[in-house]
Amino acid sequence: MATLDMIADVLRGVDRVIETYDEDAMSGSWTIATRDELKAHRTRAFDELDRLRTLGKKHEAELVSRDWRL
Repeated sequence: MATLDMIADVLRGVDRVIETYDEDAMSGSWTIATRDELKAHRTRAFDELDRLRTLGKKHEAELVSRDWRL
């Protein structure tokens, strides 16, 4: 579970990047996500991370018995 916690910390750092994001600074032929789209992607990533954590906890005993570490 330590790895999942590390990933969550990295994702929390994305908030700072999203807040400093300037949609007007991008021009030309590049198409980029809006701030709202980036926030939605971040939310989905956290939801999937929570789902993975729940599955890991559900199967923890089996994984430990096979010498996997959480």
